[in-house]
Amino acid sequence: MPPNEPLPSSLSADPVLGSYWAVALIALGLIALLALGPRYGKLSWQRKTVLTILRLAIILLVVVALLRPTKLTTVKTPRTSVVIVMVDISRSMQLPNGQGDKSRWQAQQQAIAQIESQLTNLGPDLELRTYQYDSRLQPWEVKNGRLVLPDQPTGDQTDVGTSLFAALVPEQGKRVAAVVLLGDGAQTAFDPQVEVQEAGRKVRDDFAAPLYTVTFGPAGDAAQSRDVAVERLDEQFTVFVKNELLVKGIVRVRGYVQKDIPVELTLEDSTGKKQVIGQRIVRAAEDGKQLEVDFPFTPQQVGHFRLTMTAAQQEGELVAKNNTLSAYLTVLEGGLRVLYLDGEKRFEQKFLRRAINASPDIDLDDRIIDVRGKPRWPIDLSEDLKPTKYDAYILGEVDAAAIGPQQLQILANNVAAGKGLLMIGGRRSFGWGHYRGTPLEAVLPVKFDSVEGSEGLTEAQLNRFFIDGPLPLAPTQPHPITRLASEAQNASAWKKLPPLAWAHRFMEVKTGPGVRVLLQSPAGDPLLVSGEFGRGRVLAFAGESSYRWPMHGFEQEHKRFWRQAILWLVRRDDLDRDDVWIKLDQRRFNPGSRVQITAGARSSTGDAITTATFTTQLILPGGDKQQLRLSLDGEQYVGSVEVKVPGDYAIETVANQEGRKLGSARAEFLVFDRDIELSNPAADPDQMAALAAWTKADGGRPLNPEELPALIAEIKSRPKDYEVRQTKWQLASTAGDAWLFFGVLIGLLGTDWFLRKKWGLV
Repeated sequence: MPPNEPLPSSLSADPVLGSYWAVALIALGLIALLALGPRYGKLSWQRKTVLTILRLAIILLVVVALLRPTKLTTVKTPRTSVVIVMVDISRSMQLPNGQGDKSRWQAQQQAIAQIESQLTNLGPDLELRTYQYDSRLQPWEVKNGRLVLPDQPTGDQTDVGTSLFAALVPEQGKRVAAVVLLGDGAQTAFDPQVEVQEAGRKVRDDFAAPLYTVTFGPAGDAAQSRDVAVERLDEQFTVFVKNELLVKGIVRVRGYVQKDIPVELTLEDSTGKKQVIGQRIVRAAEDGKQLEVDFPFTPQQVGHFRLTMTAAQQEGELVAKNNTLSAYLTVLEGGLRVLYLDGEKRFEQKFLRRAINASPDIDLDDRIIDVRGKPRWPIDLSEDLKPTKYDAYILGEVDAAAIGPQQLQILANNVAAGKGLLMIGGRRSFGWGHYRGTPLEAVLPVKFDSVEGSEGLTEAQLNRFFIDGPLPLAPTQPHPITRLASEAQNASAWKKLPPLAWAHRFMEVKTGPGVRVLLQSPAGDPLLVSGEFGRGRVLAFAGESSYRWPMHGFEQEHKRFWRQAILWLVRRDDLDRDDVWIKLDQRRFNPGSRVQITAGARSSTGDAITTATFTTQLILPGGDKQQLRLSLDGEQYVGSVEVKVPGDYAIETVANQEGRKLGSARAEFLVFDRDIELSNPAADPDQMAALAAWTKADGGRPLNPEELPALIAEIKSRPKDYEVRQTKWQLASTAGDAWLFFGVLIGLLGTDWFLRKKWGLV
């Protein structure tokens, strides 16, 4: 058949109004008008005949236009199809093929050699597309009829999905006869743009083409996959100095069943000095087993450290880089621990707990002592009241009987030894909590009335011990606890806060060391009183509705106030120190990853500083430095950087404000130096089979290398594919024939008019 063979054409009509009868009636009407008129007078019969013929021709053209004649022409053209062949050039192809001494690369080369002559002589109707792939798709050169492969596979990653997808994109709109994908099927790309199964779906949905997969290498044969790997270890740990930390990891063992494998954990400080934390022996009872290993560790120094878990390299391992995994350890100065005792989960307890827990350096434990458990009072607090456990105590709405005189004495002794104590208002606090006559009466900076908390009091007597709200709070003097803003703006900041709903009426404030009224009502009633007892500090807060502050939009002020109160109680002398921080969401990255950086500065009260200038740099593995730019995003500064080279990195930032250095911070992270291609010697025939299964309806299937010659021969012998194109012509459907038709019609009408005028009829 010639390249373009026209098939029989067809003629038809498309009458206006969709009716031949309508056209016939119009034609008969026009002929009737011609028969009834016009009168030609004394013209000769020759001239009458000429005019009649002209008018019949005009009627004929009108009828033809009304019929709208249409011609449909069909042309059948042979269509070329595309055959795509892709070979794997990643380093995993260097691994054993599982049959004899051949590598996967050698087996793949042998398979290509079997079909090379067939591929380079597919014929005029098939176009060959050859590609190599590792982490990306690359052209596969055909030179002098030969398919030229590199000497060795060198790709560091394998991205099957993205490579297959990229091979299909240029063929969009074309017919693909077959896709032949060779490789070991192992997807090792860190960040694939296209998932493997998505690429298989594209072959099916966009091309309806068969996908044939040929897999090289064994599917996890233990004899070919001897490997020990540390597979899991948390990226970062944070612990307070002299607190025990449990470091857990997962070790996977392949090919070394019932063999003792030593695992070691080492600690490295900022100077590079290493210390062995401990050693464990793991033994796998079955192949491929994941074994958990843990190391308890109590750091003795504050600072930043690196933890490295290492499984000893075993004889016959192909890859040793996955035997080691590192993490980062931050050891903080002793964090504050606070015990909060309350009688119920009221609003004040909920919001106060949330405010204190917002401080990363304060750890709050709360216990609810339900009044319904009164028959079992006093509860056992012996563990909680050990002098080494907590730095400060908060007493809410807790009756003294719930704690008991002996434990109250222990609490008083702890305060005298340097612990902090805060009592806040409630229906069972202060005198109404029956603390008069207990060891805490001497500790608190306020005095109790002799009848306070007694039974049978009249309403008037009860009202004497409470102050009805609303009660605005006003600071009486500058103090670290009550500093919510600059000295000039502090009074204004307190005026903006919602008032307390009510408060205890402190009948008398003691005189003694450190006793001060820090907050008072407009009438001068003391609402927050500080004091000292022995070496400890004490606060008495008359209110129990500071929760109103965050509920009305003053959450930051609420957090700041309670944080400052706790810090003051434990004699923290760093209230004027600013804090600069830097945070990484993760500490281990794959090459080519983008590291997201978050940094910021906090004032001594925990408020974010958004007017600082940050100078930030990335320290590369070789020691070179790269400047980074951070931009303000809300209350923090953010930025990112791409890292490609494996090794140890660090990010350092310095914050300045109005020429004053606020501080600096440093965060370290690791870019893996793992040979991902050789870490898992197993091929993945299941993934290759799943890819082919997407096109099963079109003939796609997994193949053995020996089946390739028969496959190529079958593709070449398939019936030719033709493209059938139809062209449609209709009268006046184009500007050219429309104007031609119009010109002929006007010409006939003009000739008729000219002759009639010449012969004296007009």
